[in-house]
Amino acid sequence: MPALVPYVAAYSNELGPRESELCIEVPRNGVPRIAYVHPRPEDRDAHGNLWARMTRPPEGERGRVMFDCMDPLRQRECMTGLLCQVCAQPAETSAGTVFVEWQRPGEQGPKPLDRITTDAPPVCGACLPVSLRRCSFLREEESVRVLLVRKSVISGVSGTLYRVSDDMKRWIPSEQDAYSSFNKPRYPGMLAQRLYRKLRGVTVLETNGIPPALLAAN
Repeated sequence: MPALVPYVAAYSNELGPRESELCIEVPRNGVPRIAYVHPRPEDRDAHGNLWARMTRPPEGERGRVMFDCMDPLRQRECMTGLLCQVCAQPAETSAGTVFVEWQRPGEQGPKPLDRITTDAPPVCGACLPVSLRRCSFLREEESVRVLLVRKSVISGVSGTLYRVSDDMKRWIPSEQDAYSSFNKPRYPGMLAQRLYRKLRGVTVLETNGIPPALLAAN
């Protein structure tokens, strides 16, 4: 049986920007921020965060699937539009939206249901049972929880944090997977790679007892 490849999965030959593509930009507020040497309108989100550009190989020439990584732009697309991370179709229903969560390395126990912030896009009703059955990680990870979410709110980004070199000529990576909340001033040296949502009105579903109406919603 062929492997189930989620839409958001990264591929080995889809690469992020080189440091030579980055420059220091000084906007009207006078605070230096990270930018591309050749900027494009879609490079920044509504909060001013610069997003990682990704190279795209020719159609049919994708490399090895990296199941434990997500492509930044496909992840952002699914999180923004509440699209299924597997098939990229709408995942939001009148009953709510399903997110699959688990305990990340370093976390002390499962997060309380009213404090979950996730970078994992939702899963639609059609792809949920297939994912639970065919994804080895979801089958074997004991902390996996299927969550029915009444409302979710875009809340921040994470990515590589850069600092300006002493000579003010280049950016130097200083921290990986740094998180920047939209409720706080953004980092001028952030190269965003993940979009996050806060989950509200959360109910835990039994993996062997998903309501038929939800599974048939799509």
